[in-house]
Amino acid sequence: MKYFTEEDIKKGKEYHDRGFGAGVAKKIIDLLFPLIFFFSGFAVYLSGLLSPISFNYLTLQTALFALCYILIQFLLNLPFSYYFSYVLEHKFGFSNLTLKDWLIYNIKQFSVGAVINIIIISAAYMTFRKSGENWVWFIPVVLLAFELVLTFLYPYLVLPLFYKKSNFEQGEYTKPIFEVADKAGIKLKKLFQINESKYSKHTNAFFTGFGPEKSIYIFDTLVKNNTPEEVASVVAHEAGHWKYHHVLKGIALGFFGSFIIAWLIALTFPEFSGGLIISEAAGLPLLMFILTVYTFFTTPIDSFFSRKMEVTADTFELKTTQNKAVFISSMVGLAKDNKSYLYTDDFLTFWFASHPPMLDRIKMAEDFAETNGVKNA
Repeated sequence: MKYFTEEDIKKGKEYHDRGFGAGVAKKIIDLLFPLIFFFSGFAVYLSGLLSPISFNYLTLQTALFALCYILIQFLLNLPFSYYFSYVLEHKFGFSNLTLKDWLIYNIKQFSVGAVINIIIISAAYMTFRKSGENWVWFIPVVLLAFELVLTFLYPYLVLPLFYKKSNFEQGEYTKPIFEVADKAGIKLKKLFQINESKYSKHTNAFFTGFGPEKSIYIFDTLVKNNTPEEVASVVAHEAGHWKYHHVLKGIALGFFGSFIIAWLIALTFPEFSGGLIISEAAGLPLLMFILTVYTFFTTPIDSFFSRKMEVTADTFELKTTQNKAVFISSMVGLAKDNKSYLYTDDFLTFWFASHPPMLDRIKMAEDFAETNGVKNA
């Protein structure tokens, strides 16, 4: 292979195949958990138990029920999380966390996720009760509103809980990044570095912000492992996502997807249309199961559009940097740093992959350079 050694391929396959049996077991448990929770009668029992505690106030009862459901699911998944995100990540040389820090991180992650999900679930259930049979129209709008708010607030409220950010002061790296932003028509408001090295050796960069002014967050691990040109190339890829409004398009796709799933639920489970089960807190586990099943079957659509956006961002990266060699070296670096599996299964790629296979991305760069006269072709 031109850019990778046999050892790179071997490590990528080992990381890809890590904990396969445990992964299958987790998926089975995730699927069975809501069914057992609901059909065992425990959901109704718990709902009744919470009724007097919530002073028979339905929204508070729903919030408490959601908290209990999420907490039990978190505790059930904690051993799997320990195995995947601590044991295996240490085994493959990614994690920098001690066991204590890992536990604190997971509790913090659970707390943030629980607050967000409880607010969304409570708002959704309130909408169910208020809108009756029209819930299929209103729920997607409620979810859209929350997603927009969360996207806006993430860098201000969520990110600081997990990362320490500082002004990016890597002199030789700064100029190429600003040049890329200028070519993309992006007015950079802030350039930040965040301490991913506290957690792992994984590398990345991302934009935040709405309107013409944007901020870039760059993992310190990305700077450590790559040249200024390679970092600028990665930033150019992220700039492509913003240039073509991929975040907003993704939100819009999710909005229409939620409409489709809402209508499917209403059609296949008519009792939900009248709010007979869906409006009760005890129906939450069954609703979660149904959402899991329908989301599984809509995953290929999400994956397809995501891969299309990644190809667009890759093309923009090449057009902006006009440097095939740096594009490929940054791709190779990312693949090696993250132990990417190079020989992906076509069906799994079609169904689940949010990015094109790494070898396809490199081949695209070579073809693009040859066709468009990009240097280092």
